[in-house]
Amino acid sequence: MIRNKNFWDAEKNAPILNRNGNFIKYDNHDESCKRAEEFCKIMSKHINEDIKVEIKKKCNDEEILRIIRLDAERTFSTEENRSLLIEVLQSIYPVINDYHQGLSFVASFLLLFLKPKEVITIITGLHKYYVPGYFKAMPKAYVRDARVFMSILNIFYPHIYKHIEKLITPEAFVSKWFIGLNVHVLTFESLMLFFEHFLKEGTIFLFKYSIALCKNLENEIMKTNDVSRILSLLRLDQKVFPNDYKKSKDDEVGHFFLNIINDACKVDMEKINLNELRQEAIKQMELEEERRKQIEMERALSDDEIVFSDEEEEEEEEEKEEEEKKKKKKKKKKKKKKLLEQAYVMKKICGHINKGET
Repeated sequence: MIRNKNFWDAEKNAPILNRNGNFIKYDNHDESCKRAEEFCKIMSKHINEDIKVEIKKKCNDEEILRIIRLDAERTFSTEENRSLLIEVLQSIYPVINDYHQGLSFVASFLLLFLKPKEVITIITGLHKYYVPGYFKAMPKAYVRDARVFMSILNIFYPHIYKHIEKLITPEAFVSKWFIGLNVHVLTFESLMLFFEHFLKEGTIFLFKYSIALCKNLENEIMKTNDVSRILSLLRLDQKVFPNDYKKSKDDEVGHFFLNIINDACKVDMEKINLNELRQEAIKQMELEEERRKQIEMERALSDDEIVFSDEEEEEEEEEKEEEEKKKKKKKKKKKKKKLLEQAYVMKKICGHINKGET
């Protein structure tokens, strides 16, 4: 896209460019495109497979297509570029057989530099070999790895772990790093570097990056107990960390973001058993699911015994009516008995009178 001179006028206010920070311009676009073209080569070396893909001109799932169109409208300003993104996303949909908004983040960033088929190839590779299950609408694999990240953070920096853990669950912020792959989080300058290392090292780099980011934000994180503040920090919210953010006056513009990537490369994960931590996270999720089902079952059973206020009133009314009926019946019976007694007495009296007269 950025090779087209018209792009820079037509899309200058497009949301996808919010983190460009004037890093890529029409004048230097060729260099950035060539750098992005290496992504496919880096991936091929890592997965050792030649991925075959095809472009789909249609999407048979109308609801998914509706969501994809909305995401395209949120990303680009022109119909031409929106159509390109839609084409890519609907071509990926049959591969994943599901859809997550994070896909549109990654696809739109790559489309700036690469052809649609190259983008489809990279995302297919990501789905199959790097982050399988992350791009599902309900990504359990992501939830698992978000918890694994917290376990690793506890190993490296237990004080940061304890502070975050008491305030917020990792699922609330890790998606920006793991599913969206830091598009809209990092500046383009640092994002290019992130993709290069991630494609080279694989999933492990996501955890290295996450640890480095928390370490770089240590002071800010430890100073606050405000959940919204913690979220804005961990997501590198642009209002808190603008593209020209400097941690100190002596820093150069962009150094803060680049420093996170450079520090990530130095994180030593040799003693971390990722598979073991994932199994622990899965067991924890299974236990939580069992508890959830148990609670739902208990609620369902207790619902049968619950007497709601309106039902209670009806029952009380019925009881009163029944009591009234009993009282009336008893009264009626008593009255009848009295009448019978009176009739008997009258009969006796009448009998005596008659006898006296004869």
